[in-house]
Parts: sequence; structure tokens; C-alpha cells
Amino acid sequence: MEKSGAPKPANAIVETPSPTAPLIPVETRYQAQKELLFIALEKQYEYGKWLLASLLAVPAGSLLAISQAGAARAPLYHSCGPLLIYGVATTLIAGGLAWINFTIVANVYAGFLKDIREGREPTLKGGKRVVARVTLWITPLAAIVSLVLFLIAAVRAANVI
Repeated sequence: MEKSGAPKPANAIVETPSPTAPLIPVETRYQAQKELLFIALEKQYEYGKWLLASLLAVPAGSLLAISQAGAARAPLYHSCGPLLIYGVATTLIAGGLAWINFTIVANVYAGFLKDIREGREPTLKGGKRVVARVTLWITPLAAIVSLVLFLIAAVRAANVI
């Protein structure tokens, strides 16, 4: 119906929105993507810092404690030292994977900003999606491996003492 209340004729042309017109205004989309970029960059720094600090403190602190164990030092190191060293290594791997993940995501958001600014629909290009997904799921697995190695080392240390 028209605003006057009179019905439209059956053969009247009805305007439909363009299928390519964005539902969300470009400026709103740009600002949202910009915020996501800044959040990804902040999380990259914060998560990497937290992960490395917390996961490195446990096995590295245990190695330090073993070095101060006096007469029990040799048996403790032989039973759980390698596990703790592997725990440190897997923690560093997890931190590196987290950094790669957040870097890829930040790069994707920056690309989306460029696409929106240039009037194109944002698209995920290249293997970034695969790398982001792989690092997203492998990172926690590496952290869990580090924790499991520490728990096994703790059980072995308890058996030595």
C-alpha cells in the first residue's frame, strides 16, 4: 500500500533492496572490524605473556627446586628432569603457536578493514583460515602436554622422595 492508503496496482514495480547492498552501513562495519583488530592485537600480547609466564614458572621452578635439593638432586633429576625440560619446550611451543594465531587473526582483520575501506566485501584470502584454525586447536594441546609432563614428573618425584 502507498502512504495515502490506496492499494498499488497489481502490475506496479516493487523496489527491492539490491542483493549486493550491505545490510550494515560501511562505516559501522569498518569501526567494528577496527575494534576487532585492536582487541586481537591486545590479546596477542596479553595471552602470550600470561601463557609463557604461568606455564614456564611451573617446570622451570621445579628444575630450580631440584637443583637446590642437596643429596636428592641426582635421583630427582634422573627421574623427572627430562620431563620438566620437555615441559618447558612444549610451553615455548604453545606460546609460539598462540603468537602465530593472534598474528594471523590480526592480519585478517587488517585485511578486512582494507577491503571495507575500498568498498569491497571482506574475504578471507589464502591459507590464513587453515593456519588460524590449526594454531587455535594445537596451542591448547601443547599447553595440556606441558601440564601432563609436569604431573608425571611430580608423581615420579614423589616416588623418589
